[in-house]
Amino acid sequence: MTKSACNLMKLAALLAIGFMVAGGLLVFLAQQLPLETSLPAIFIALGFFSIIAGVLGMVGTVIVVMLPYVSRQLDLCQH
Repeated sequence: MTKSACNLMKLAALLAIGFMVAGGLLVFLAQQLPLETSLPAIFIALGFFSIIAGVLGMVGTVIVVMLPYVSRQLDLCQH
C-alpha cells in the first residue's frame, strides 16, 4: 500500500505540472495565431482551463498529503 501511495502522489504532482505546462503552451500558441479565426479564443480558453485544473490538482495533492493517515504512509516512502 505504501508503494502505491508514493506512486500516486508522484503521479498527481506530475499530472498537475503537465496541465499547467500544457495550458501555458496553449496560451502562448494562441498569441501567435492570427485573429481572423476563432481558434485563438478556443486555445486561450482551453489553456486557462488547463492551468486552473493544474493548480487545483496541485492544491488537492497538498491537502491530501496533509491528512494524518496519508502523511504516515508517505513518511515510509523511499526517495
